[in-house]
Amino acid sequence: MKQAAFHLVLKPGMGQRYVDLHSPVPPEISQQLSHAGIYNFSIFCDGDHIFGVLNYEDESQIKEFLGKDVSPTWTKEIISICDYREVDSELPLLKRLTRVFRFEGI
Repeated sequence: MKQAAFHLVLKPGMGQRYVDLHSPVPPEISQQLSHAGIYNFSIFCDGDHIFGVLNYEDESQIKEFLGKDVSPTWTKEIISICDYREVDSELPLLKRLTRVFRFEGI
């Protein structure tokens, strides 16, 4: 299992709009995530700060499928409410966070 996490900062007061845009996520986005080999993806909201964690199978699969914008209107709206969104140079995702700790059970 491979895992990546990201953080983005929304423009002030845009936390609820971000939640609304993900309620529900457009079906073409969910289908794209599946084709990219992502099998578990969670997003957390703390006011105007967004954190996401995703598990995936293969980085080349992510590069292939997430490099295409399957919902340009939705993507444009998401980007428009972001205040800070640094993109990872290796993957077409938001910049990954550095793992500090992981507990997998005893």
